[in-house]
Amino acid sequence: MSNEYFRLLLEERWSPKISHNGKPWSGPNQYEDKTGMLMMLPSDIALLRDPDFRKYVELYAKDEDLLFQDFAKAFAKLLELGVPFPVTKPWYKLW
Repeated sequence: MSNEYFRLLLEERWSPKISHNGKPWSGPNQYEDKTGMLMMLPSDIALLRDPDFRKYVELYAKDEDLLFQDFAKAFAKLLELGVPFPVTKPWYKLW
């Protein structure tokens, strides 16, 4: 895991995909870098256009450790979602 995704979002210039292998692009909306080797979805580009989300893109692009810290907190919440953790019983007595 790294902050490469956020760095690429900011550092590359993304333009709508209009062709593929010399033929007009007829697939779903995509954005590509100048080489045509990397692509992003409209939902990725929305992170840049929305000021509330863009601040996180910029933070995570600059500070990989912050990304890791925030990811760890969010992932822990997902793993524990809906799981009751009684404070009076040790984990091995839950069954």
